[in-house]
Amino acid sequence: MSIAKEHRWLLLAVCAAQFFMPFMVAGVNAVLPPLGESLGASARELSLLGAVYTLGLVVFQLAGGTLGDIYGRRRVFLFGLSLFSVLALVLGFIPHIDVFIGLRLFQGMGAAMLSSSSLALLASAAPKEMRASYLGLSGVAVYAGIACGPPVGGLVAGWLGWRWLFWGTGLAALAAMCIMIFRVPLEWRTADKEPFDVPGCLLYGGAMAALTFGASCIADDHLLGGGLFLLCLVLLACFVWRELRSPFPMVDVRLLRRNRVLSLSLVAAFVNYCSFFGMVFFFSLYLQVGRGFSVQEAGLMLALQAAVQSLASPLAARLCDRYDQGLISTAGTVLCGLGLLSAAFLDMDSSLWIIVGAQCFIGAGAS
Repeated sequence: MSIAKEHRWLLLAVCAAQFFMPFMVAGVNAVLPPLGESLGASARELSLLGAVYTLGLVVFQLAGGTLGDIYGRRRVFLFGLSLFSVLALVLGFIPHIDVFIGLRLFQGMGAAMLSSSSLALLASAAPKEMRASYLGLSGVAVYAGIACGPPVGGLVAGWLGWRWLFWGTGLAALAAMCIMIFRVPLEWRTADKEPFDVPGCLLYGGAMAALTFGASCIADDHLLGGGLFLLCLVLLACFVWRELRSPFPMVDVRLLRRNRVLSLSLVAAFVNYCSFFGMVFFFSLYLQVGRGFSVQEAGLMLALQAAVQSLASPLAARLCDRYDQGLISTAGTVLCGLGLLSAAFLDMDSSLWIIVGAQCFIGAGAS
């Protein structure tokens, strides 16, 4: 069955937005050395560039979905996409690393809102028999963004400078926003009478902020890092307590206890994304600063992991149809672990084949 004509513009706008979100993470990680040199950033500050962007994603992914149900998914999508695209353009002009880090947090917030509302828009608009196809196209866009981020970011930074990575992404995202404004007039909402869970959002956001900054400073200050980790646990406990008693929770935590498949799938996804984005950051600095690769060469090398993941995904899907899905997920987690373990033994004289092997293991496992 072909895609309905009135949904083609919606799919184009949503898939474009889903592409930009991971592209911005993977692309920026690939150009960290020239970006850091231009802004005078330390290694810790460079790590925060990705961490605060991801913090915005994590905190507002839940909030964005709830806000879309209450105020309208198209409206939240447009707000998130406008915040993401305008800040991408602005970031290309920022000369100070502290301001840059702060704006990356807000860009992550915009990315979270457009991401959470994107899937809800497709699920709402798609006919029942086409829902899997619509969501599948969205998934393809996400993995395309992951795969294209390092090589495109490296080539753009090498030819035009790293700032053009932000300017180009911002302009393309604005084009997607125009498509949604002028070609998709429909709105969807399901909970317009429900209040937004502000205390739950604040508790969850505080816990994730404590976790992020605790992880970033634990190497320099064990006491502060440990204290922030403890604060994270306390705030998460308060968040769970609040959600269990709220008549309109931001997330139904009981669902995690009742549905073991969902809980274990979330753990597998956590390992997946930790493996991918952590290794992109590590290999970017290792290849360019440690081994003297150019930004273009490093970008092409970093694309290997996403390429393997894209090629292995159809095989993984067929294996899940024939064998137990839990067994396949476990095997994938083991492969990710082998890739991380092999990367732990790298030094300045290590063979590049170890890097290739680590990326192949992680890419195959994450698929």
